[in-house]
Amino acid sequence: MSQYLSVNSYSSGSGSGTRSRSSGRDRSDDRDRSSGRDRSSGRDRPDGRRSRSPTGQRPSSSRGGLEREVLPEVRVLLQNLSNPESLTRVPRESRTFRFTVFVLHFAISLMESEKGRAALIKTGHQVYQNWNRHDRKDVIFRGDVRRHPELMDQAVDKFLTNIRNDPPNMIVSSRLIGEGVVQRQTWANVKPDFEVKWGVVFRLNKTVIDNAIAAAEGGYKEEFQRFLFLMGMSTAHELVHAFVGVLTGDSTTLTPPPVNFPRQGSSTSAPRGESGRYFEGELVGFLVEAYYREHNLGDQQAGKLVARARGAQGTVYYHMDEDWMLARLALNFGANNFPAPVSSWIPTRVNLSDIAMEAKRQPSGEDFGDRDLTAFITRINNMPVERVGNAELREIMSMAVLPGRIRPREVAKVK
Repeated sequence: MSQYLSVNSYSSGSGSGTRSRSSGRDRSDDRDRSSGRDRSSGRDRPDGRRSRSPTGQRPSSSRGGLEREVLPEVRVLLQNLSNPESLTRVPRESRTFRFTVFVLHFAISLMESEKGRAALIKTGHQVYQNWNRHDRKDVIFRGDVRRHPELMDQAVDKFLTNIRNDPPNMIVSSRLIGEGVVQRQTWANVKPDFEVKWGVVFRLNKTVIDNAIAAAEGGYKEEFQRFLFLMGMSTAHELVHAFVGVLTGDSTTLTPPPVNFPRQGSSTSAPRGESGRYFEGELVGFLVEAYYREHNLGDQQAGKLVARARGAQGTVYYHMDEDWMLARLALNFGANNFPAPVSSWIPTRVNLSDIAMEAKRQPSGEDFGDRDLTAFITRINNMPVERVGNAELREIMSMAVLPGRIRPREVAKVK
């Protein structure tokens, strides 16, 4: 018998665009980037369904890794048909499901780590303190965060508990150019308390995932690892946009301009805020960017990864240190690993002639299918979920060193 189960294979599709690390705007605010009972609060949900997410104390996986070894409520969907509302459930045996679970668990574990949590708390404080009085919605906080900073700690812990116990719906979409995008809805009008499955629509780029799978299947181990890191960091970035949605309760309030990394703006444009970039800058000290280079995979490559950091004279670039990257893919999120020691890495240059991998992707021009976002999210949340247990999650995360495990082993299937 074959070592691997047969899996569904999805063909590559071109993307239409949302997630770009070169833009300074909070893409959760820009589309062109793009009642059961709550177990802890006892409040009824307006749709009649049981809330699966307990409200939060500090997650026990505060140091990251596999201390929390379960993703209890995973829903991965495929959006690649002309009708944007025709979403297909991605089976757990598929390579697409397993890749998506890897980057989701990587991102959540990173944010649960000691330094990840601290960076998210600081991001929240910076967003809140730089809003004007009108933008400080009384949604989460019942008090002045500037006088009671512990309120932000509590909001972060509640958010981390929510995304661990009931993660966002992950839509693998052919409509993106960037790696991923979060689109917020005004959740405060839908239900009394934030749940990420109801507050945002989370999309990952199908073309990038298909290319990653092809790299793994083709024996390009190092390239597959670059895909995992790029998409894992992108997922964490977009989860920060979801957290900003917690703070605002709406879909329109922008991240204030000072909250960015590095600060944006020029003589002809005003500075713009970008909470995901700010979080990355605070945590790892750089933004990861991917550029085209000559490679056997051509346009299907992950690209040359560079670390964009802030130096004394402005922006500086370094070759991504592969040892540092691989240690993070192994979920080594100890506090002494952050921020990354980028100044000791090999410097590089990014020239005007260099082509970002995002620029190699073609927009599909297809609709996102979210004119009525509340109805769209409600339909999604009526679809089945999967529980990814301890043994299965460990096997999925081992694909960072054993890319062949992009396909499941029959003996490792966990109900």
